[in-house]
Amino acid sequence: VNAGNEADALQYATMITERYPDSEAAEDALAIKGEAEYAAGNGEQALATFRKLESRASASRNIHAARLGIMRVSRDLGKYDDVVDMADRMLASTAIPSTQKNEVRYSRAYALAQLGKGDEAVKEWKQLAEDMDDLYGAKSAYYLAQYHFDNGAEKKARTEVERLVDSNTPHQYWLARGFILLSDIYRKQGNQFEADEYLKSLKENYPGEESDIFMMIDQRLK
Repeated sequence: VNAGNEADALQYATMITERYPDSEAAEDALAIKGEAEYAAGNGEQALATFRKLESRASASRNIHAARLGIMRVSRDLGKYDDVVDMADRMLASTAIPSTQKNEVRYSRAYALAQLGKGDEAVKEWKQLAEDMDDLYGAKSAYYLAQYHFDNGAEKKARTEVERLVDSNTPHQYWLARGFILLSDIYRKQGNQFEADEYLKSLKENYPGEESDIFMMIDQRLK
């Protein structure tokens, strides 16, 4: 659903599902309705719509759309058991498009880490991080390094984060997060000067406009 058209799409899709609930068109309309609700930030509503779609969908594309929707909303809402459940179902299916496979694998790993199954998450993130040109490869590289840092394995964290910052990944946001983590590692090791230099350089040179990056930098430079 294109930005700006969510309200129209939602209105139209809701009308189809209400007037013709048993039609084939209602299945596609539910998929559109769920997407529009998710885009509008109505997570619980979108979740209910995607669950309804999964229970009644006959077309494999709609079953996949429902499961992908449930997985994404559940990830945002912190329902990590549901993320793993849906990811496993999608990865076992032949209907999963190759373009979405990495997102599903990344989401599964992220959820496993949140559920205390870090070893499984690390294994998956390591594989995905082999390709940092891919968005989910770059995200996996970052979360792999952050996971090691959070668990006191600074040497491992530094090795992984240096791979990310040296990778020439096109995903500038995750590269910036990598530099911030690297500065955290230096700070924890008592190298305050180097930690600050990384942050000052990032602040001057970061091409993006995400406010959270500048907020993280400013908090650390106080």
